[in-house]
This record gives sequence, structure tokens and C-alpha cells, in this order.
Amino acid sequence: MNNKLNAINTFIRVAQAGSFSAAARLCGMKQSAVSQQIAALEEELGIVLLHRTTRAMKLTEQGERYLQQMQPLLAAMQEVESQLRPAQQALHGSVHIQLPSGLGQRFLPHLLALQTANPELHLTIALDDRVAELVSEGVDIALRLSERPPEMFPARLLARIETPLFAAPERVRATPITTLAELAAHPHVRFSGIDKEAPLRLISHQESVALAVNTVFRANSSEGLLQALQANIGVGGMQLPLVHEALQSGTLVRILPQYRLPDRFLYAVFPDARFISLRVRRVVEVIEQVLVDLIPAAD
Repeated sequence: MNNKLNAINTFIRVAQAGSFSAAARLCGMKQSAVSQQIAALEEELGIVLLHRTTRAMKLTEQGERYLQQMQPLLAAMQEVESQLRPAQQALHGSVHIQLPSGLGQRFLPHLLALQTANPELHLTIALDDRVAELVSEGVDIALRLSERPPEMFPARLLARIETPLFAAPERVRATPITTLAELAAHPHVRFSGIDKEAPLRLISHQESVALAVNTVFRANSSEGLLQALQANIGVGGMQLPLVHEALQSGTLVRILPQYRLPDRFLYAVFPDARFISLRVRRVVEVIEQVLVDLIPAAD
């Protein structure tokens, strides 16, 4: 049993490392021993897990499926064993996290502090608004902003994120903005993923409106939009947690407070809900605490 578990673990290392030689270095083994373990595992399973040549190796379709099924099972076993050791309180192991670029910047210092407090915890963090392929990219937890829950993977709702309208204080001092018509008369700063000619969608307690606006600046990151607003390029919407410091310093002010862009929801998305490790749960707890501190303070 132990030999088979070792072979499975070696197979996972080979798949992750991309070669037998790299896996051998990671495992502290000879390359020939790695090859022997993989061959023995394939013989016992009666399938080919890896196509290999003298220059490269590639997972077979069955190898891909075996990898996806065995990774969470081995992680579960390691987590159970860890929890059975009362003296071992520190977190350990790897966590691959994908965060939205804007909000991720707010979480990053707290996640770094978590790793500092747990030296055996190894974080891989991607600040990326792209929707990652959780399983194939080995992502343990992804934070996603959307108007509805993700359909493909289990998800946990963390927060409702409001997106009010903001402007530089010198703009509203020169030309107050108190109506939708006055809002439309100003140049706008918007996310580049939205069509330049698309109307600005706004909601209030009473209505939902679509407003034609003149978009003069577009960016694919929250930081780019924030700096454009502070530079008085135009007016626009920003997620509340991202403007906390700007509101405190007075470099931005909220305009037309009765209106905001449609709310979005922040979800923690997992590749598999059957087992979520202690280290992943702790990462979620850190993020939730940051949100509690950020969102009320920005209101």
C-alpha cells in the first residue's frame, strides 16, 4: 500500500514538474527510480499514464483523469494526518490562489503575513482578472466577482460589492453633479472590457437606468481606473473597497449617492467541495476579515 502511495505521489510530481528529471530533483530520487515507480504504477493500473520520449513527456487522456482524481484524495489524506497531530498547529503545504487584480492588492499584505506566521505554508498568488481553469492550472481557491454564482464549480459567497460613482473633488467644486443629465455631460472613465459605446447601467432603490455617456478613458485594471479618476480625467464607478484610502485622503468624493452601478458579488470558488484543506480555509478566513474591515469603513 505504501509503495503504491509513493508511486502515486511521484506520478503527481512528474505531472506537475513536466519532466522525470525535474521530478527526480524535487523528490530527491534518481531519475531511474522515478521511471520505475511510474512504470510499476502503470502496470498495476493496466493503463498508460504518460507518453514519454527522450525529449519530452505528456499526460495521456487517462493520465489527465487520474491526476485530477488523485490530487484531492492525497491532499485529504495529508490533511487528516496533520490534524491528528495536536502539537502541529502551524499551517503547512502549498496553496495556489487567484485574486482579482484590484481587490487582490488589498488582500496581499494580509496573506503575506499569514505565510510569515506559518513558514511551512507556501502561497502562489496570481493577481489576474482572467477566469482561470481551476483544475488544469492547479488553483486551490479563486476569488471571482460576478452578478451571479459560478455555474461550473462550488462557490461560497463572501460579500456584496457596491460600485458607486466617484469624481475628483476639484471637478465637483467647479461643476456640481446633482442629476443624471449633469452626470452624462461629464467625460467618463470605464473598464475596457465594456464596449465603448455601451450605455452606463445604474440602479437606485426606485429604478434601473441606462445612460448614454462619453467614455474618454478605458483601462483593464482597477488601479488604472482609480488613478484616472484621481487625475480628474473624468467620472466613473469604482468598487467601494478599492476607494477606501482615496476617500480618507480626500482625493475622491462620491457623486449622485442615490445611484450606483449594478452590485456584484465576491465568491470564493473551489475546484472540489468534497475536501477543502485547513490551509485553504484559513486563507478564506483572512480574506473575510479584510472585507469586514474594508467595506464598512468605505461606506
